[in-house]
Amino acid sequence: MDKESFCKITHTKRFLNLALPGAGVIFIAIFFYLIFSKNYLFALLLFVILLFAIFFLFQDYFLKICSKIKIQSILKLLFWLTIVTAITGASFLAIPFGPLHILPFRLFLVLILLLIIMQILLNKGQLIIPTKNIRYYLLFLFIWFCYAVLTLLWVRSKTNALQHIFFILIGLLIILLNVLCLKDIKNLKRFYILWLIITICLLIMGLWEHSTGNHLPISCSYEVKRPDIRIMPTGTFHNTNDYSTFLALSIPFILSWLHYQRGLLKNILGIILLGFSSYFIIINLSRGGLLAEILEICVFLLFLTRLKINLKLILSLCLAVIVLHFLAPDFIPKTANEISISISESPTRRIELVKSGLFYLYQSFGFGVGAGNIEWHIATFSPYHTYGTLNLHNWWIEILADYGIFIFIGYLAFYFGLINNLWKAWRHASVQEKLICESILLSLIGFPLTSLSPSSIMGFEPHWLIFGFALAFLNYYRIYYPKVKTVQTI
Repeated sequence: MDKESFCKITHTKRFLNLALPGAGVIFIAIFFYLIFSKNYLFALLLFVILLFAIFFLFQDYFLKICSKIKIQSILKLLFWLTIVTAITGASFLAIPFGPLHILPFRLFLVLILLLIIMQILLNKGQLIIPTKNIRYYLLFLFIWFCYAVLTLLWVRSKTNALQHIFFILIGLLIILLNVLCLKDIKNLKRFYILWLIITICLLIMGLWEHSTGNHLPISCSYEVKRPDIRIMPTGTFHNTNDYSTFLALSIPFILSWLHYQRGLLKNILGIILLGFSSYFIIINLSRGGLLAEILEICVFLLFLTRLKINLKLILSLCLAVIVLHFLAPDFIPKTANEISISISESPTRRIELVKSGLFYLYQSFGFGVGAGNIEWHIATFSPYHTYGTLNLHNWWIEILADYGIFIFIGYLAFYFGLINNLWKAWRHASVQEKLICESILLSLIGFPLTSLSPSSIMGFEPHWLIFGFALAFLNYYRIYYPKVKTVQTI
């Protein structure tokens, strides 16, 4: 190296040694200024830019460290932690960040993305994700996300739109991670067992809430004084509707457990879980959850089981009703009366909300009012009386009103295509695979009804997990059973 080149390198290093700390201080100062002035979106963008700048400046150093890290092992651990915290993490360490919250599972998602980027760089720009068999499903989700971003051109509330776009992005990442990490039957079975364990934990928490009247701070019933409200469990969710929706999505996992697991203790455990899940859905007066459970059980008995299993489950349900009648004679008639009153009072409001959604769909010429903006339009002006309710409480009308006819049709094709292919897979699967496929299939069959209970399930992570689990199983099945005919398109 000649003297001139050496001097240039020396001067460059001195400049970087002086400039980088100064630039870092300026970046940090601007970041905190944006935080305190509540410009959260710009603060987040600045933070991401800073991370990328640091990484590319010290790329060789980071890659040297990465080469010594067992990325796959850490990735799998973070994935399982993401599953757990996606369901329970909102109750703990939720840090407000503008209209959103920094939650543990979102931090785990960021760490997973960083690990994936490291893996791509170490593999010279390659990351093998076997998505060929489900590419049309993923393509629709990507198109949906892009259309949500495009609606920023005409939405009236940018904050609501950005919130919805963020939720779709999170959902898309959850689904991709499921496909990436659940490649074989062993990991699919682990997901199934983990979901059951989480369900048991939330049922125990619901029993504690129901018996003591206490709730976690995240619950909307935390400071409520009315005794009839305090006994309604919410688990790690904000309200009873979300908790009941999770239970309605989880009941198929219990039914599959009863169907395929042998042994008296296992059957008793399944019956207890099914009994408490049904009980909590009933006392929470979740009409959508209750209808979804009835539909799931009917499909299970009529299409997925033999007569022997049907009789066992029917006898178990009859026994549970008899025991409940003797333990609490007034419970069944009282609850039936409350549900009938609730049903009779609700339709008018729900119909007016649906009519409002369709009205704004017409006003937008079928293109939708934009991501997350139907609530803003109903709050600003609604041609129908919604009794002060702004949320549509109807996932399907929400998609139609926000994103328009074309995305709605695509979503219907996405959903029914998934149901159709899972049904075909179930018919040809082994017993172990049927255990998983059956639980996913029944959960998706009950989904249209149970999705009507919450105000919105856009930010309801368990629903994205179910769809991610379904696509991961379908992807696995098409890889290992290529000769079995399943519909390759949505």
